[in-house]
Amino acid sequence: MSTVKTDATFSIPKHINRRIDLPPEAYAPADNADNYTFPKRPGFNATASDINVAVNQFRVTDCATVDVHQYDVSVSPQPTHDVVYKKLWASKGVQGALKSLKSRGPWLHDGKALAWSTVNVEEVRHRVDLGEEDGGKAGRPNQIFNVSIKRVTKIRLEVLSEYLKGSLPWNKNVLECMNCLDHILRQGPSENFKLIKRTLFNQESDSQRLGPFVEAVKGIYSAIRMTESVRSGGLGLGINVDVSNQSFWIGQRMDQLIRNFLASTIRQCSNMQISDLPKALAPYKQGDRWVMSEAFKALKRICRLRFVTTHNKSDPREYTIFKFTFDSSFGAQGANAKTMKFEQKTPEGGKRVISVYDYYLERHNCKIATWQLPLIQTGKGGLFPIETCEVKRLNSYPFKLDPTQTQEMIKFAVQRPPQRKEHIMRSVALLNWGNDRYLKAFGMKINDKMPVVKAKLIKNPDIMFSNKKCNPGTAGRWDLRGYQFSQPNRAPLKSWGVIVLQGSLSDKAAVTNFAQSFKRAYASHGGKVVSDPVLFEQPFSMTPKDVVVDSYQKIGNKFNQAPQIIFFILKSKDASYYENLKRYADCYAGVVTQMLQASHARKAAPQYCSNLAMKVNAKLGGSTSVATPKLPENSCFIGVDVSHGAPGQDKASMASMCMSMDKNATYYQGRVETNGWRVEILKKEAIKRMLLPMLTAWCKENNAFPQQLFYFRDGVAEGQFINVLESEIKVVKSVIQEYFKSKRTGDAPTKITVIVATKRHHIRFFPERGDKNGNPLPGTLVEREITHPFQYDFYLCSHVAIQGTARPVHYTVILDENKMKVDELQKMIYHQCYQYCRSTTPVSLHPAVYYAHLAGNRGRPHEQAVQTATESRAGGMTVTSRNRPDPSPVIPLAANGKSEETKFRFVSSMWYV
Repeated sequence: MSTVKTDATFSIPKHINRRIDLPPEAYAPADNADNYTFPKRPGFNATASDINVAVNQFRVTDCATVDVHQYDVSVSPQPTHDVVYKKLWASKGVQGALKSLKSRGPWLHDGKALAWSTVNVEEVRHRVDLGEEDGGKAGRPNQIFNVSIKRVTKIRLEVLSEYLKGSLPWNKNVLECMNCLDHILRQGPSENFKLIKRTLFNQESDSQRLGPFVEAVKGIYSAIRMTESVRSGGLGLGINVDVSNQSFWIGQRMDQLIRNFLASTIRQCSNMQISDLPKALAPYKQGDRWVMSEAFKALKRICRLRFVTTHNKSDPREYTIFKFTFDSSFGAQGANAKTMKFEQKTPEGGKRVISVYDYYLERHNCKIATWQLPLIQTGKGGLFPIETCEVKRLNSYPFKLDPTQTQEMIKFAVQRPPQRKEHIMRSVALLNWGNDRYLKAFGMKINDKMPVVKAKLIKNPDIMFSNKKCNPGTAGRWDLRGYQFSQPNRAPLKSWGVIVLQGSLSDKAAVTNFAQSFKRAYASHGGKVVSDPVLFEQPFSMTPKDVVVDSYQKIGNKFNQAPQIIFFILKSKDASYYENLKRYADCYAGVVTQMLQASHARKAAPQYCSNLAMKVNAKLGGSTSVATPKLPENSCFIGVDVSHGAPGQDKASMASMCMSMDKNATYYQGRVETNGWRVEILKKEAIKRMLLPMLTAWCKENNAFPQQLFYFRDGVAEGQFINVLESEIKVVKSVIQEYFKSKRTGDAPTKITVIVATKRHHIRFFPERGDKNGNPLPGTLVEREITHPFQYDFYLCSHVAIQGTARPVHYTVILDENKMKVDELQKMIYHQCYQYCRSTTPVSLHPAVYYAHLAGNRGRPHEQAVQTATESRAGGMTVTSRNRPDPSPVIPLAANGKSEETKFRFVSSMWYV
């Protein structure tokens, strides 16, 4: 069993195929599965308008009409690497044994311990000598394996059918069916494409260079899914096909790739040629030790890359880089082809020591030209000169793309709906289901026509401002001109300043013009401003901390009042400087800030100032507009998200929680907290530190106790739903109950509805009547055909896509104590997407979750100093010790605030927007 990284005790069995979309109960503990049931769909939306949309999920029309038998594949001695299982299965010996059976039929193998076939045989045994199979020396003990293929069960598809109809609970037989069907679906394509998780690639796939060593490639995403189609004459199974864009190392000579990689990542190597590599990678002396150069250290990111050799054309094998050789004992020369030596058997039976350089010259007649370079070492100790190695295409690039690469990837990935639909249909044609010999042999048929399903269009809300309302209709956008915010800043804006960081905007007249333009714009939208800001410049040589402290004091002295907000004009998007300004303003001074790019401040365009006014108004306690004036009484909304560092980044997981404070759910407080290392489920301590102060504030603000709590959770897959309920909601309930008992007697009246919201899926809508780009209109709802057969989920497209094809949000209700009517819940979620405080369009995700995203990103600078931990780095990935202590909690908000009033004002604000 492999344990999920969470405080809960649930486990996900290793045998579960991660390529299949499984329901949440599939991940329940086997000995306690009956205790975990999820809400069934209480009905369908009956009030929204009927529409039709095509969806990229293709119906399975026939499913394994022949008997399918499952086999256990066991190997003795047990291989240490999974690749050996694949080699043994593909060996001439095993394949010959299967073909020699009296009963003939196709065989499938999962790459390790399971196989399937229409052939019914008790057991097949065979002895395989991999050394002989590979054309090497036969009889080596570590290359000889005994393979046993033993029948264990018959796939019972009627069990799957009963589950899909809702008349049978989840069990291992259902899992066996889904696992088998997934392999039937993939076997044919995997023989012609490279399969990476659920996506297929080949050499002809569309691609685009993102730089000198990374390229983007379009693949074919396909996955079998359980669906609601069982209610409308289908089998309840569908194949989701979509475009998937992934990044790969560019195929090229290894020395060329290393040169390109170093020139792009190490500043001093930017103009380097291949001939400069020996010097760049050579050791240098530090005191009395020879140490790795910065360029050599950077090569760790290339570890785990697969390569082939060019000096021996008869060797088709792929190898994997374990490391590049380094040995300080070789001094300035380093561990190269001439200094690295090994023992070699002589024809006479003796041994001799030979250098890698001489070995290649004698054995392969290959003279190593760049012998000064370090060698590539593989996991089994093989040594390869860099110039004899070549990186083939379709080696996954596992690291976060830099800003330039990201920009190029977005350009490559964006496709408007007609183009995406066309690409999907081309992919379906390439999959060629009708002629797939495995689908035919196992009796599986798929309709290759994109289905059109019944959908709904929820009516948009009116947008209520303080002076009038507007109805954006299906356009999904509105103009702020002439509208005043529904709730202006709570206290008149008196103590504020605009600070110019030296070198960003030297034109004083432009600074004054911006300040006056913003003041006019804010006032025109109902903002209360009673004074002009103080304007001054801070030298760039000052530390961010000193800039914040000095600015705070000068503004406070000017107005004899703690600053309410400080604007900072910055020259560029310097993430480090920006984050440090935020860190000291948020955590030490306790003052909300607004960062401005000099280019925008110089222009001071009216629309820019209006957009800025929305953010400032929220930070000062106001609300932009109201779209849902009739929420259930004493309703409260919580959004939760956990973010993690990119691969290779040593960052703690950051949990964020935002909670609505007013009766219209337009104003949210936010908290952040560290949450272990790459841990998705909220820890008990993090929940308590974030939730209790916000719950206390809600009760004081509303003079009541929340009766209906809607808990929106982002970032979790079906395998973690149980963990959310067990490890998060139980703690949330205990915090609420403890606080209630501290004020009153009895049980808290709060009922909780838990909704998981995710955009990590490949479902897309192609409406009959969409917007000008072909995207679905805001309010498009799909709750049939592509949803779970009976559990409570739906897809909602609430926004207008600016570019590309809109991605709907998949909402799944995993706990429903409030029992709100289906159409009311869906309308409430959709209408609240119009209340996002800094936008004049509805957003794609419920604002509670959106705010949690913002708070999590903004909370990164609140981390304490970098943790001390025992760790090593391999291939650019951080490997930490199992006993690594939890990261320290974040620095509290407004920790050094001048007064309790200052602290309260800051923690109550939407500081994160």
